[in-house]
Amino acid sequence: MDGWWEGIDEEILETLTAAGPADPADLARALGMSAQAVCSCLAMLSAEGKVRIRSVEATVPSRRPLARVA
Repeated sequence: MDGWWEGIDEEILETLTAAGPADPADLARALGMSAQAVCSCLAMLSAEGKVRIRSVEATVPSRRPLARVA
């Protein structure tokens, strides 16, 4: 990553390596960042293949459950 993001990606990776899986809010608290900034960094790290995003949750009630795909 370039610009002001430089170095933050390493902090995120070091935190994940030391503490294990975490949600963006936990990472934000640990790093003194906003959850939105952490999400942006995670999206870039995911695009680079450095992290895997495994869960997404809706903020509105579900109308019907989705079928699980193997």
